[in-house]
Amino acid sequence: MVVAMSSQTMHTNVLLSTDEYVQPRRPVLPHVQSAGDATRSNADCTASCLSFEPRPQTPDHQKKYRHPVLHEPGKIVRHFGTAEDPLPEGSFGRATIARPGESVADYIKSYPQSSLAQWALQRAEDVYASSKREPLGKGYVRGHQIPNGLGNATPFGVAIHAKELDRAGQAKSAMFPKDHPSGSSRDPEDPTHPLYVTSHGAYAAGEQRHRHYDWNRAGLDPATHSFGLASGSDQHDGLKQALQPGQDLAASSARLCDHHWQEFQVTNRDELGQVKQLGMAGRQLPADHIFGVPSKHESGSVSTLLKGDYSPEQLQDDADLGKSLKEGWRNLGPAGRIYGVPTVRKDIKAPKKQSIANAQNYGNEPNSMQLIHPSATAERGVNEQHYNQQMSKDALRDIIGASGILMDSAVFDAIFQHAAQRDQCSDSCCLDSFMHSRQQWLAQRMGIYCTCL
Repeated sequence: MVVAMSSQTMHTNVLLSTDEYVQPRRPVLPHVQSAGDATRSNADCTASCLSFEPRPQTPDHQKKYRHPVLHEPGKIVRHFGTAEDPLPEGSFGRATIARPGESVADYIKSYPQSSLAQWALQRAEDVYASSKREPLGKGYVRGHQIPNGLGNATPFGVAIHAKELDRAGQAKSAMFPKDHPSGSSRDPEDPTHPLYVTSHGAYAAGEQRHRHYDWNRAGLDPATHSFGLASGSDQHDGLKQALQPGQDLAASSARLCDHHWQEFQVTNRDELGQVKQLGMAGRQLPADHIFGVPSKHESGSVSTLLKGDYSPEQLQDDADLGKSLKEGWRNLGPAGRIYGVPTVRKDIKAPKKQSIANAQNYGNEPNSMQLIHPSATAERGVNEQHYNQQMSKDALRDIIGASGILMDSAVFDAIFQHAAQRDQCSDSCCLDSFMHSRQQWLAQRMGIYCTCL
């Protein structure tokens, strides 16, 4: 079914059959080829959006110049200069001759499967020292001669009956046994004692450490020899007398010595809670005496450098301040004359259409307040200049009428006359003055104090 739509029903949703074909419009100029492609009416359906036509293939005469990123499997990549060269007849390359040898399967299945082959492999590996000392599946051979049954029927170590000692609350005896295999407690003569000394540091009480020195070469017997320097006479309470010399009655209470030695001790020794004497007393110095050498005094200080020490006469302005000292460059004009051109050119008329290349300010540009808080009509292109533009009575009547404000002709004439007096004109006023005068007229009508009309 073909549906004809007029210009009034172009925006109406019309359901078309997806199986019908819409005949393309007959071209106006038959000799000019129509642009685009004739499509079916179901061009916007989901099936047509998800159906993609195959991409066009590269022509055969251009394929040789392309270098595909993904190479096709089994295809030889050839230079485009030799792409169309005929292949030579016959076999290419050189045939590989397989030499018999050990294959990967032989390496994977290296261990023989039969018992005879395993026995032959073991005999071949018996020549290695690692196979002799550590056979496969057996313990490490260290050459120890272990008695028969030791480790199997008879356990290693000495039985201490740890379970019975633990039940009796004697775990300490289990960890540190008092009974040794020899029957004596830490006997130095026991052959197992050196082993306990090495492993546990179990020295006997008062036992001397033996480092196996050869004392016979020195002619000493460490059992009877006393090392150190022996005193000439027996002395008792030596430490007490050293800490308290007054308790030593044999020591002399007074000793005469040179006075230089005594003075040296006084000046070199530090007394607790006292100032060290350096020999500076008795010099009869005045109370206001200052030790040391005075520093070199230079005129000026930091305050003087920051503030200065100029006189009032030096702080006065120079006589030639603001005057040109160069001949021919002095601005000797009449009093009150200002040289130069002002930045804001209010003295000339602004062009009707200012170019973007003209950066001159004619006094009609908005200030910072207007940029931060623009008027409500700024988005529509109406700025303050349009409100302050002088208009005639007829032009202003058309704008007020088009805005929807209804007022009588007498009221309009009275408000226009008041706005014209405000703008100091006779036959024109601006829109801003007219609206301000209208607000005053409305306030007077509502009984609000107003000074208009």
